Amino acid sequence: MERVAKLVSRTPPEGLTAWAPVRDALKLWGLVYEAVWIPDRGLEQMLDEWAPPRKRNMVEIRCSCCGESRIMPWAKTDEQHGGYGFLQEDEETWETALIGSGDESVCPVCRAPVRVRKAAEVRSGYFVADETQAMSASVAGMDRYLVLTGWTVQRRVYRNARAELKVIPAETYVFGPQFCQKLMGWRNSYGGTAGYFVSYYPEWHEPEKWSESWGAVQEIYGLTQSLVERSCLPNCKLDVYMESFRAEKAKYPVMYLRLYQARRNVENLLVSGLPMVLDDLLDEVYHGYRWPEANTCGNISMALAPMTELRWNTLAPSRMLGLTREELRLGREQCWGLFLWRLFIRTKAQGERLTGEDLQRAVILGYPNLLELPGQGPVGKSIRYLLKQQERYDLVYNDPYVAEEDYEGLGEPVPGAYPDVTTLLDYWAACRALGRNLDDVQVLFPRNLIEAHDAALEQRRIAEAKKAEALLAYRFRIRRRQLAKYIFEADGLKIIPAGSRAELQKEADTLHHCVWTYAQRHARGETAIFFIRRTVEPWKPYYTLELNEKKLTVRQNRGLRNCGKTPEVQAFEDLWISWVRAGARRDERGRPVRPEKKREARSA
Repeated sequence: MERVAKLVSRTPPEGLTAWAPVRDALKLWGLVYEAVWIPDRGLEQMLDEWAPPRKRNMVEIRCSCCGESRIMPWAKTDEQHGGYGFLQEDEETWETALIGSGDESVCPVCRAPVRVRKAAEVRSGYFVADETQAMSASVAGMDRYLVLTGWTVQRRVYRNARAELKVIPAETYVFGPQFCQKLMGWRNSYGGTAGYFVSYYPEWHEPEKWSESWGAVQEIYGLTQSLVERSCLPNCKLDVYMESFRAEKAKYPVMYLRLYQARRNVENLLVSGLPMVLDDLLDEVYHGYRWPEANTCGNISMALAPMTELRWNTLAPSRMLGLTREELRLGREQCWGLFLWRLFIRTKAQGERLTGEDLQRAVILGYPNLLELPGQGPVGKSIRYLLKQQERYDLVYNDPYVAEEDYEGLGEPVPGAYPDVTTLLDYWAACRALGRNLDDVQVLFPRNLIEAHDAALEQRRIAEAKKAEALLAYRFRIRRRQLAKYIFEADGLKIIPAGSRAELQKEADTLHHCVWTYAQRHARGETAIFFIRRTVEPWKPYYTLELNEKKLTVRQNRGLRNCGKTPEVQAFEDLWISWVRAGARRDERGRPVRPEKKREARSA
């Protein structure tokens, strides 16, 4: 590939600054202010001709829009806003506002929106009152490359309030028949205390590695059908993509051209297929699949990855979309976007064909979660059913002709409950969990969805609670068998593992502590809970012990109201833990074998 940097002009096309998208985007003008001393013409000076002359500290403002100046009252501000500013009265609210450097306001003379800047901060340079971006199209070189150039348009305001428009070449994309090259006109720079800022190259820079960063564009200046036809991509239909269908929605011209280079039949989809489907797909790729970050050197693979729903191995638009000619005709008549197309083809894949009326009803119903219906149940019937349920619900709870006091007998609607797709899917999921027959129409579409939904969810909650309780009881039984080897009795005390959630609850209620919260952790084997009892009262809670099974250490041992251990309990705990660490040995009759006490060495 030849170097293309010298082929692309850095001079903005004539008329760019007067172009409506640029002109209308630059809304802010500049207002420069500085402190001045003016003679004080107060009452004292007027009555006494011999009074010494006085001066007042005021602020002179100059507007770059109307060119007029005015004297305003001086006022102190923080250093971030210049240290001082001026007071300005709002003509509509009659409130006085303090305006400082960097603020946005309106000129008191012409009422134009302005960005305010202190003159001392401008010095001999300028400040940017407003800025916008624009893209233009052109053809360059003997090979007729199609060039998309991005421009930064700045309204610069100087210290004397003179304003000018400066058009800066920011970046450009040069398209050949098979390649794309990005040219950079800017870079991120660091200015010490000024921090990071954008600086511009004096000439085009041609990076080896790049990614598309311009993004969405509403319009392209100079893009016409004749210009496209003169380029090396005469059939790309970029002008059609930018100008047709939903003009208010931003387009992605760089991504589109890269897609065209990889799949030339995309123009058939644009001209004779469903252009809004393509438009939505490109928007989805850009925002949902990390296109700005991952399209190194404009690699279109990131765009093709989520476009597997389209059939690229054919030229016919209907086949590309998975439709018949009649279905494509219906889609064009109804102006299908990505949602309606996906709803139709996903429903079709399940053996059901939606009618035009079904799709119109789908639009009325709304889009949230509607694409989850295919494969869950009949889509067309579900849409009609939900619309009737919503109509009934609105008549009951949202009738504008019914007084608020008349709703008292109806009861309050369930918070967040509404007969929409989510409610229906949740109801079906509950029915499946409960083993109900969804082939029965009466079960599938109950007379009152909200009531059936709430009842099914409550029954499912109860069933799951019973199942969870049964599972917990089973795990407790396993834990009791695992920990039975640590059962121990000595000196009028015994220790046994917790056997059930009920035992933990009784322990907590009697001793007034929170051991009941350990039920799940104990059952899962994350900790081990033991009960210490007096042998004469084995049924009565006394102390509760938590064991770290891995380290064989006691985490805690608490009695009534979390009291500490008595000497008796401490001695029992020490004896038990030493026995456990010694292997929890037992004799032939199953009785614990106490560890031998170490004899203390006699002093010499």
